Amino acid sequence: MTTFRHRQARTLLFAAACASVVACNSADIANYNSPNTSQLEGSPNAATVNTTVAGVLSGSRAGAGTWASTLGIFGREIMNLDGAEPRNVLALLIGPLEPGGFGTDAGWSNSYRNLRTAYTILDVVDAVPDYTAAQKSGVKGFVKTFMALEYMNQLRVRDTFGLVFDVPKDPTVQGVFITRDEAYTKTAALFDDAKTDLAAAGTAFPFTLTTGFTGFSTPANFLRVNRGLKARLEVYRGRWADALTALNESFISTAAGTTAGFATGVYHVYSTASGDATNPLFDPAPRAIVAVPEFLTDARLRTDGSRDLRATSKAVVGTVNLATQGISSNVRPIVYPTNVTSIPIIRNEELILLRAEANIGLGNRAAAIADLNFVRTNAGGLPALASDFAGDLVTELLYDRRYSLFFEYGHRWVDARRYGRLGELKKQLTTHRVFPLVPIPVDECNQRLAAPPKGCVNVLGG
Repeated sequence: MTTFRHRQARTLLFAAACASVVACNSADIANYNSPNTSQLEGSPNAATVNTTVAGVLSGSRAGAGTWASTLGIFGREIMNLDGAEPRNVLALLIGPLEPGGFGTDAGWSNSYRNLRTAYTILDVVDAVPDYTAAQKSGVKGFVKTFMALEYMNQLRVRDTFGLVFDVPKDPTVQGVFITRDEAYTKTAALFDDAKTDLAAAGTAFPFTLTTGFTGFSTPANFLRVNRGLKARLEVYRGRWADALTALNESFISTAAGTTAGFATGVYHVYSTASGDATNPLFDPAPRAIVAVPEFLTDARLRTDGSRDLRATSKAVVGTVNLATQGISSNVRPIVYPTNVTSIPIIRNEELILLRAEANIGLGNRAAAIADLNFVRTNAGGLPALASDFAGDLVTELLYDRRYSLFFEYGHRWVDARRYGRLGELKKQLTTHRVFPLVPIPVDECNQRLAAPPKGCVNVLGG
């Protein structure tokens, strides 16, 4: 059985696991009236493929809540204290994480559903009679970029458990698990394949992108997004020089240390229009989502004694104190102040910090300090590090990434694992655990009982 056989059963399992608001958040998919596979393969035309490309973007958006919320819980950025769903604490903070347990699908079903759609587009695009050669390249480059992003999303969650990369079209053929490092190599190559296609894509895509791609809606400008995402992947696997090469081709800029300058990038957008989705992380009361209590108190002080502006602009002490199962917080995230606030895919502030990290990895301390200072002084209002700062730059980097990228993509958990610092993530109670990765979903395990993937185990945490 492949990743996609018995999809209905898996979808029901995933829906049950995500019954609570923002526990998983990958079910809010906009209604793009995307054609089914038989329509797409039977008589592909530009309109049909364009609609399906929009569906790939929508499918990517459907996972955005998962990365920020579930991974945010693992990384002690936020907690979900919804009293009606105790598993947000019992499963995600205490555990163990089980292949069939609450929340451990962690976007797997959505990612592979989206990948299958993307593969179908690639299968048919060359046969579309009303596309030019350049337009075909544009479709391929855009779709491959989002395929690579889906693989990177799952690598962040499964890490050394690996994943299925080649997704068979035949539902009777079983997808093969490969190692993390093999998957990194293949994903990097896919980003590069997309770059080649985008370079041949002419001046315009044949489809219309959302307002979340303002400034990046042409092949040439979207190629810069592709390079930014590739740089993120290269940093994850410690290929520092390759990361700098990709960053030099991205939209990274230190021309303006302003809120708008740091926010430049691409986003998933939301609306209240019929058939569309609202932001799954919007929780103004709050009813469920709170920041960990130490988010504000861990923030460093400015020269006037106030806290890092990145902390005070992203969370406040509220009038509602949520409490359940012995833990509580009255610190309310304000990153998403409305139900139509966009969620970043990647933005300039992250790119600058990725360049700082790559230079730290290469031993280029002066260049790293310059980028860290640009972010912390302009975005945080903090004093600059001395040019001859001799302390641990990784500690400084991780602090800046914690506050610059709070509640966006689950960055803190992935960062702590990459640097062997999961033990530094604060547990609210002694019964809580910090998990290094998430097991493979039970459907994948059950269909490979003769030789189960190594991720078909309970993850106990520490």
